[in-house]
Order: sequence, then structure tokens, then C-alpha cells
Amino acid sequence: MESKDVVALKEEHPDVDGAVPKDPPKTVYIKAVFLKLSDIDTVKEQFAADVFLQARWREKSLDHSKEDIEVDFDKYWNPDLMIQNRTESAQRKKWCVLRFGTSGEAFIVERRRIKGVFTEKMELQDFPFDSQDLSVVLTSDRSVEEVTLEEDSQDLSTINVTSFADEQEWWLNDYVESKKSVIRKEYTDRKNVEFPVLRVSCFATRQFMFFVWNIIIIMLIISLLSFATFAIDRNLPQNRLQLAFTLTLTGVTFRFVANQSLPKIPYLTKLDKFILFSMIFNFLVSVWHATVSQIDDTTAADGRHDFWAFITFIILYSLFQCIFILNVFLRYFMTKQKVKRKLRIYREKAIRILGQTWYSNRRSKTDRTETRRIVPLPF
Repeated sequence: MESKDVVALKEEHPDVDGAVPKDPPKTVYIKAVFLKLSDIDTVKEQFAADVFLQARWREKSLDHSKEDIEVDFDKYWNPDLMIQNRTESAQRKKWCVLRFGTSGEAFIVERRRIKGVFTEKMELQDFPFDSQDLSVVLTSDRSVEEVTLEEDSQDLSTINVTSFADEQEWWLNDYVESKKSVIRKEYTDRKNVEFPVLRVSCFATRQFMFFVWNIIIIMLIISLLSFATFAIDRNLPQNRLQLAFTLTLTGVTFRFVANQSLPKIPYLTKLDKFILFSMIFNFLVSVWHATVSQIDDTTAADGRHDFWAFITFIILYSLFQCIFILNVFLRYFMTKQKVKRKLRIYREKAIRILGQTWYSNRRSKTDRTETRRIVPLPF
């Protein structure tokens, strides 16, 4: 086997002694088990997890060896795997074993268990009706020309939903999926070199009723009280404006409360849009009360223009609420269908790998703890 320096020299000068044939990249099969998930922090965009990782790759030089042979794994090829999105961790254990296929082909299996904090970019456009992928991102210090990361088709990646610690705030779906991609590492000496990435993810849906009862409903009541200002005589604009300004300032307070649950993001969430509309609506009502006293009443002494303004505000307010509710239910339905589709694919894969008894065994284990789980929004 050629040394790394020789290989690098030949790649740097490909015209010397003709073309240098390259070995195909070695495939590494990945399995991940989410043993425990907790502390999903929307503001810091991170979560805590206890994860078991297994990597498996071929080692032809050990084919047809004895299973009880002692192997110094440091002398053999290694994919140099690393976790890209880990911020804090305590790697409890890392070990390697030798396994053989049905025809005697040898596989080196590297296993590790990691407990730590992982970063995750939150997609919060639908907050508080959002769902989030919680991922462990695996990459290698070897380029895509040397190694390929694949989901293990012979061993199932799983998640332990019964040990989920944030079930009061999130609903954790019972499936795991993997996605491949590539990245470029700017700190390496080799420019424009791509490295493999495998993102292993589970899916959590936020329990949104806390925000509905404590922010949306309260904000709805505050904005509805804007209509009560029309009960004050239109010849007393100072009284109308005093009440309208109080309601607007109350809306600003709730806006700050909602911001405490979110990171500093450059776009509006659904909750932001709802609160912002309520504040704009109160502002428009205040503008009307400030100008109504300047309207000439010689031809409309009964104040009919104030009545039609009242009707216009009702139509505007009702239209927004209908659009908001329809949009929320549509997005929720689309997410529900997406999760059902992925659950079906995952179960088919699990049955193909583990057999028909997988689903019934898993259901029986889950049902024993179901009475202790709060499941208001099952998919």
C-alpha cells in the first residue's frame, strides 16, 4: 500500500509517469440510535441527546479470519468519523469489533456512545405550530474520493420515544431518517475538496396549546376590545384614544413576551404575524378615532360614517382571522401527511430488516407507558 505522501504527490502531478489509477471510495455504513432526547431549546437552537453510533466498513485483508482472532484495529484503515454539530459532549466509550458476513467477508465495526449538546438550525416560520428535525451530523476527515457515508441497510437506526424528557412541550415521532450531502472544510490545506456528510434525524412536533391559551387567545381578546371604543361618544375622541392607546401598549407587551421564546431571526413567525396584525389593527382604530372628530357632521348628524367605519373594521378583522386559521390548519394537515408518509416508509424498512414481529413488539412496549404520556396531537 502506497504511503499518503506518495499518493498526494501523484495527485499533485498527474502527468508524471502517466495517469494514476485511484481506488473507488470505501463505503461506511452508519447506524444511529437516539437513546434519550431532552432540553430542546428553541432560543439557543440546540438539544441534548444520548446517542449510540455504529459505523461498519469492509476490510478485505481480514476475510475468512477466525472470529476470535485478536486484531489491532489501529493498524487498519479508519474513516476518521466526527460529529459536526456537537458543541458539548462526554464521549463515554468507543470500541471496535470484527464481524463477518455470510460468505466470510470481514467488516470492522466501530461503536461509540456520546452524550452531549447538539446544535440544530430551527425552522420557525410556523412557530408555535412548527415541527423540527433533530439531527446528528456525521462527517469524515477523508474526502468523498476516499469514503462514502451511507445509512446501514442491514441494521435499523431507531429512537427510544419512551425516554423523551420534553413530552410536555414536544411530541416525538417514532422514526429516524438519513440524508446524504457534502461540505467543504475551509481549514484544510486542500482547496475545493468535498467531504461526505450523513445527517441522521428524528422529528419533533411542538405542543402549541400553551401559546394558544397564553398569547393568542389573550391577544385576540385585547384586539376585540378595540371595537368597544366605538361605544364611547364620537365627540369625546380623547376618551376613545385613551382606551385605544392602552390596548396598543398591552399588545406591545405581549410582543416582547413572545420574543423571549424565539431566537433573533430575520423573518416573521406565524405568532409574530398574528400579534403584529393585532397591533396594526389597534393602530388603525386609533387613527380613525383621532380623525372622526374632524369630519363635518352637518349632513350626517346621526354619525352614520362612524357606523360604516365600525362595519369595515369588523369585516377586515374577520377576514384576517379566517385566513390565519385556514393557513394554520392547512400547514398542520400538510405536516401531518408528511409525517405519516415517512412513518410508513420507516415501518416498511423496519419490517424488511427485522421481520413482521417488529411492529407488534414495539407497539406492546410503547403501550405499557402510553398511560403516562400526554398525547394531544398524535400523528
